[in-house]
Amino acid sequence: ILSAPLHGFAFWFDVEFNGPVRQKFKKQASQPLDVNMQNSNPSNKKKKADVSIVLSTAPEDAPTHWQQTLLYLFEPIELKKNQIMEGSVTISQSQQHARFLNICLKYFTGDQWYVKESVMR
Repeated sequence: ILSAPLHGFAFWFDVEFNGPVRQKFKKQASQPLDVNMQNSNPSNKKKKADVSIVLSTAPEDAPTHWQQTLLYLFEPIELKKNQIMEGSVTISQSQQHARFLNICLKYFTGDQWYVKESVMR
């Protein structure tokens, strides 16, 4: 029987932003707004509504301020080949800092439940 220790979990996420793209135009006080001039400028053309932007914190993608988070277990768990581990992960926004995420990991192995909480910065 093959076995190996499980020391923790790594977390990252992807977010897809899709839908219509809004553009903001600044009206200069000294010049009247010329709608025809703005529409003729190629940089002011609206983007297609089906274009989406993906923010990923995966290790293989460009770094973000969130990066990845490691949650180490209280003690390593020896898992046997094909052993099933059950659990759940809840991610919520931190009330202390809007850019931080709270992670609550609940997992069951053998005959015991564990709870591990952390903050993803």
